[in-house]
Amino acid sequence: MTKHISVRLAWHMDGWNGHICNNPTANVYCVGQHSYPGDMIAQIRELEWESKVKGKSVAKLDKVPPCVYSINAFGSETVKAFSKPPDWFRDGSEVRYWDLPPSTVCIWPYEEMYTDDVKYPEGSSQTYNYEKRLERAKQYFQELTHDKSLIFYYANYSNPFSENEANKYVLVGISRLKSLGDFLFYEGMSEENKKKYAGGFVWQRSVTSHYPEQGFRLPYHLYLDKPDILKRFLFIPDNERNFKYATRHISDDDALDIVERLVETTQALIAIGDKTENWEFRRTWLLSLIAELWNNRGAYPGLPKVLDYLGFQEAIPYYKEHVTTGREKEAKEAIFSFLDSKISSIPELKLSDEARRRIQRSWKLKTEPERELLTRIFPRIDLQKDQIEKILAEDRAKNGIFANLEQIVQNPYLLSEQFIGDDPDDRISFNKIDHAIIPSPELGLDPLLEKDDARRFRALCVERLHREGVHSFVSAENVLHDVNHKLIFLQDWRRHQFNLGYFKVDRDILEEALTLRQEENRLYIYLKHVYEDEREIENQIRDLSKRPDITFKSPVTEKHWHDYLYEPNSVLAKKNPKEYEAAINGQTKSVRKFFPSPFVSFQALQAQGKRPS
Repeated sequence: MTKHISVRLAWHMDGWNGHICNNPTANVYCVGQHSYPGDMIAQIRELEWESKVKGKSVAKLDKVPPCVYSINAFGSETVKAFSKPPDWFRDGSEVRYWDLPPSTVCIWPYEEMYTDDVKYPEGSSQTYNYEKRLERAKQYFQELTHDKSLIFYYANYSNPFSENEANKYVLVGISRLKSLGDFLFYEGMSEENKKKYAGGFVWQRSVTSHYPEQGFRLPYHLYLDKPDILKRFLFIPDNERNFKYATRHISDDDALDIVERLVETTQALIAIGDKTENWEFRRTWLLSLIAELWNNRGAYPGLPKVLDYLGFQEAIPYYKEHVTTGREKEAKEAIFSFLDSKISSIPELKLSDEARRRIQRSWKLKTEPERELLTRIFPRIDLQKDQIEKILAEDRAKNGIFANLEQIVQNPYLLSEQFIGDDPDDRISFNKIDHAIIPSPELGLDPLLEKDDARRFRALCVERLHREGVHSFVSAENVLHDVNHKLIFLQDWRRHQFNLGYFKVDRDILEEALTLRQEENRLYIYLKHVYEDEREIENQIRDLSKRPDITFKSPVTEKHWHDYLYEPNSVLAKKNPKEYEAAINGQTKSVRKFFPSPFVSFQALQAQGKRPS
């Protein structure tokens, strides 16, 4: 099992090539509140200077731009980076400079800096223990492997593709980790601050990739004025969970999901004739990564989390050790034979008698469906421990799961259809379940379902409808096109092409989650709960429209409405009082006429956030 990372970049208009943007004034995104790092670029950017040196290599300039942590991600020269000491040091600490080699960025695991275990007890003179913070950062980077870990570069919401409330993360490139720079410390610090802040470490570390030998950037910068072409290869991550806090670890399974989609992306770039990369070569590289990631992922990526859920943490190192020696199946079999009391102990796993009794007793207290999921299904799925807890909880319905455990055993795709996490990042994707149900033949596992199974087809349709942002229903032809387009880029053992006949043959199974509606010889598909919600609203409107008009306890005259609607301080009232008065009189008549209708009153109450009594 290999850990990979996401890396946040501040937006660049020319592909993070180590040069100042050719049109710096057009880059309003790098100063956004979701740029990197924080608002540093917005605070110290010198736009006038950038305009004078636009398009030039940073390596040849006498100043360093504040976007330097991102700008050289795909650059070919060594550039200088810097970090100013925090204002609260107040001790004459000096700005720290260091070199960034080609294809290098700087990141810091901010999430690790705010965990509970790096805090001093409440009431202490200092909030955070910087020694522990530094240790957390070291642990974060120690989990990466040179020449194996992948780097997924992304832009947060401050990018050209986020509009109004439709904020989007954007994947901008991929490469392989080559090396990590040293941990850096400010110079000129007082001894007091060195002691207080663990030597005064800089919250940035250099990450150098194997680009251009391995990896590529997506050429967004060439197509920003060609939206029809751009949307064909725009990569919006399905799972935002991996792209948070500037950098996060990404599992083999999640990396596999991203790389599979990148195969589709490279195919789109081949189709449009883009020449920025040899996309056939890059596509071949991605396919080799898929084979590598399947091997790294292994047969049971979810087993460590299952053991953690069971309180059997002692078995996790034992299992991981066997994974590295290619004996993961034997380890899994031994673990569950022990839990089922078929064997009294695992020779290589030292447990006290008390621990053995506790673990086996806890396992016996599980229901049969729970044990079936924990033994046969969940070890195959790369779930989080808290997701396992939510799925097995008695009140799982609060997370959207209305299926019982027996049904999930028979159809694990239900997790991707129904699971609703506690926040937008807490989700279970179709691909995560699909990896488990139809794994690589190289792993030696039998598929749990056939690749043309109706349950798989339904889950694909549900996933497609969940992505629909405009309509509550979509034609069967469009759903089928998008489903088949997704599948055509998968490996042959997972690839299948469905046709319209499946909607007829598998209708009973499909209608457990979908509503199929025929209109004018054309089939349309709804998510079942959406269709039912629409019918409920429709029935409410019809019911309200049939009710008699509301009788007010006190008379409501035109003067009441006039006084309510008239705003004497209105600019229109002051500029054109006669026209304003005429408009108010017209509104008064309309309101008096229609407001007694139960339906109109209901709408007014809804607009105010109230429920009718």
